[in-house]
Amino acid sequence: MVVEDNAMLLGLLQRALERAGYEVIPVLSGSEMMQRLQQDRPDLIVLDIALPDSDGRDLLAAMKKDPRTFSVPVVVWSGRYADSDRAIVLDLGAEDYVEKGPPSGLVPKIERVLLRISERELAAARKTIEPKA
Repeated sequence: MVVEDNAMLLGLLQRALERAGYEVIPVLSGSEMMQRLQQDRPDLIVLDIALPDSDGRDLLAAMKKDPRTFSVPVVVWSGRYADSDRAIVLDLGAEDYVEKGPPSGLVPKIERVLLRISERELAAARKTIEPKA
């Protein structure tokens, strides 16, 4: 799922991700994101924090408190470049914070996040099935 209020940027990012083999759920607002999360369970959310109807930090906090969505990984893609914004979203549970730039630069970050999550899930699964010594 990609949450970006700028339709042109959303389209560019959607095309870049689809070329990389990802299925994209395009979303233009925070309220639409929260509504879609009631129906869809994306593997990852790319979230802009400066949305006209919501602050992405508030959306992220709400997601991480909700048992239905707390495990959905979030990569914040933002035009805000302050270190404090980066620290806040990472403290709230975002997997990564990427400054807005060419969408092609975001694709490798998403791939690394998904790989990291897969490795964590595999390690957790091994712990549950390995006999204790």
